Amino acid sequence: APLSADEREARRNAKKKEKQDKKGAREATRLQNALSDECADVRRAAAAALYANSCLPSADMLVPAIHPIHETSLRSDDELSRERGSHVALRGLDLREFSLPRLLEASKLASLAGLVSLDLSHNELFELPGLESLVHLTELDLSRNWFRALPQTLRQLPKLISLNASKNFLRPNAQFLLILTQPPLPALRALDLTFNKKCFTQSLADLFAKEVPGTVVKLTITFPSPPGAFVGDGACSRDATLLRSQLEPYPTLFLRRRLETTFGVAPVQQGHEPPRAEVMQQLLGCYAATGSDQRRLVYSNGTPVCSNLVAEILAEMRAWASVAGTNERGHMNLQERPSINAELYMILRAPSEFEGKVADGSAKAYAAKKKYEQNKRLWQLASAAVESVDPEFAAKFTALAVTRGFKGSPHIDKTNIGPFYGLAMGDFEDGTGGIQVEYDPMTVAQVNTKNRLGCITLQHTLQHTL
Repeated sequence: APLSADEREARRNAKKKEKQDKKGAREATRLQNALSDECADVRRAAAAALYANSCLPSADMLVPAIHPIHETSLRSDDELSRERGSHVALRGLDLREFSLPRLLEASKLASLAGLVSLDLSHNELFELPGLESLVHLTELDLSRNWFRALPQTLRQLPKLISLNASKNFLRPNAQFLLILTQPPLPALRALDLTFNKKCFTQSLADLFAKEVPGTVVKLTITFPSPPGAFVGDGACSRDATLLRSQLEPYPTLFLRRRLETTFGVAPVQQGHEPPRAEVMQQLLGCYAATGSDQRRLVYSNGTPVCSNLVAEILAEMRAWASVAGTNERGHMNLQERPSINAELYMILRAPSEFEGKVADGSAKAYAAKKKYEQNKRLWQLASAAVESVDPEFAAKFTALAVTRGFKGSPHIDKTNIGPFYGLAMGDFEDGTGGIQVEYDPMTVAQVNTKNRLGCITLQHTLQHTL
């Protein structure tokens, strides 16, 4: 059917609007390109057209720019001089998002053009959209945030002298190194990367010294360990009876906190953060000043397990130990944690931990399933022992560590962060097999697990097995 007059008019208007929209988009693109023109007059005209609906000079005046220039550069020198030198702090506000409008509102400045110092520390930020607009910034504090990568727009801050990115989650990957070194940030003289767990090697410090010799770079180096920072290569090589061995697994920050809270000693003075070796010696000195190099030891007994069940478990474990590491059971040599002082160490996973992943084709899940099937009887006996003491726990535990000759190795178990049970069996005196845990800074608790199940409920605690 032929269109009515109204329909024809509506169609013409729609086509007209479509042409106008396309023309407007082309014009906006032309204006944006003109903002970065080498000629200052063209840039100002483009800014006026974009922000005040003024006219743009003819197209023959607009030459594509090679280097982008920010809107702040379009302001007059008088305007910049009035606002230059501004300092803004948005510290400790639990911010999760950053934007220039929010920054402008919080700063109560007429403009951000002259901002030279910005403190965003102690927030929850992980990106900084619009940072490239702050071209006069000389100091930027991003410490104690959630950054996994540095903003790439740092390279567009030609006057940045000091950058504090400590206590984040930065990784020294290719992008990270390119931002900081290829080429180096032109004005950067101070870079703080301390307490980023992945930025910890001497080799990274050496790389910065070579690539950015004009910048003072601070790193928390833990590998290789500085002289005196640790004793022994790992937990299994330390004498568990020594106080230092018992304190060694704790991070330096924890040791400093103990100095302050337990002994009233401030390890950080006048902004100086002492190295780990110094903190450890200071802490050991405080313990010695109490009159003893050893801490108070308190004892408790686990819950006895049925003797017949203990005998069955012990027989099965001896059978397991006799073939561990051979081809008879078809798996690797069963010392799965070489940092622990044990002849044999094996982890079994509950079926709920691997069944769904096996269906998805996971090789690790398939290996866990195979190991479980080879040691299924051992799992069943251990489950029966736990059920006799704590049926609720028996129904939900997800892993079983099976060991032989497991001796004292002070460590913090970062994978097993919930309650666990320990059961010791074998040819040794009652009371000489068990688990020691730090109860408080001055007390160690020893749980007797010889033919008993002892429950440890302290999370992230220092522990070692006798």
